Amino acid sequence: MTIEEYLAAGITPFHVVETSKKLLEEAGYEELALDQEWKLEDGKGYFVSPYPSSFYAFYTGSKDLRMMAGHTDSPVLKLKPSPTIPREEYRVANVEAYGGMILHTWFDRPLGLAGKLVLKGKDAFAPKVVLYDSKKPLAVISSLAIHMDREVNKKNELKVQEHLLPLFTIEGGKEEGKDLLLSYVARDLGISYEEILDFDLIFYNPQKPEAVGLEGELLVSPRLDNLTSCYAGLEAMREKKPGGSTAVLALFDNEEVGSRSKQGADSSLLSMILDKMMLAMRESKTCSNISKEELVTRGFFASMDVAHAWHHNYSGKSDLTTKTYLGRGLVLKSSGAQRYNSDSYSNGVILELCKENKIAVQRQINHSDVAGGTTLGPIVSSYLPVYGVDLGIGILGMHSACETGGKKDVKALVKWAKVYSK
Repeated sequence: MTIEEYLAAGITPFHVVETSKKLLEEAGYEELALDQEWKLEDGKGYFVSPYPSSFYAFYTGSKDLRMMAGHTDSPVLKLKPSPTIPREEYRVANVEAYGGMILHTWFDRPLGLAGKLVLKGKDAFAPKVVLYDSKKPLAVISSLAIHMDREVNKKNELKVQEHLLPLFTIEGGKEEGKDLLLSYVARDLGISYEEILDFDLIFYNPQKPEAVGLEGELLVSPRLDNLTSCYAGLEAMREKKPGGSTAVLALFDNEEVGSRSKQGADSSLLSMILDKMMLAMRESKTCSNISKEELVTRGFFASMDVAHAWHHNYSGKSDLTTKTYLGRGLVLKSSGAQRYNSDSYSNGVILELCKENKIAVQRQINHSDVAGGTTLGPIVSSYLPVYGVDLGIGILGMHSACETGGKKDVKALVKWAKVYSK
């Protein structure tokens, strides 16, 4: 699967996980259940997904533990309960912002609807979960004409509840006792409306990834943050061979809203999975005997998330001397305020690894007066105190409905992940 295909398939965190499962199953990985006993073999890959929006894979090998992490979520418009709102003869959808969105980038583009529905199951504590994708655009958020707002280009204030409600029909239909939009979803899935208990549905940008530029050197697509990192980690896991390191890949959800959830990085789930994995490896006659203490001393953790590239129209937002450019390789991120996991020791490891393997690498540090975001690294290192780094590819338009990166940079990140976890 190409990066373009992965980006197009990963329209929601749930679809990212389903796609990731298929990729590793094709590579011979075996699915495990968290509530069952694990019997592991040396030189074999496994994965577990206790929750449908997060994914954890590992490959058994030596005592050298190489961990990688990315996140499955992106800033989007999330559907609220009872989502249909009548507006004269129109019908709009009630939504909330998920994550730090660049709101104006969602105007005047076709929007699809996708996510997870929870349906009645065999009993109250065993509901059925199904994924949904409209497969076609269902809604649009239209701008107000400049003739009606002459100051529009001088203003920047937008309110989700007032200005970003997607219009999904002008026919003004209604169904007694039923939500119009949810009724459509039920019919599209071939289920009864009454089966729906709850849902996690989002409006997504269905634009396909495109090569842009005189040489097609730019990758323009929704969800570069952070599916480029998920893809690199998966490609590395797919190429694992017996005799190498024990590699772990964690794809968390909810990074864009702080990671404080059962499926987020600020959960005990990763630590629980590692403990269960190491116990099964100790009990096996063929697997290496790894202890938690050895994990800390011999382990290394790579938090893989996108970085801010130097912007040609806003050059004053970057550091004065340490600039990151599209097309110049992967980006190693540092922060004196510990917004990233990297320190001088772990940076040295990565820089030498890149030099030995001829992988293009750049450094990024934020402008002293422009605070950048934080990510997975510092959170995970608070409960797994191993050496580690934050790195990824540089992009423009981070958190836009459509972002821009360099195609060479994705290739560099994939190569790095394969070398790192070998």
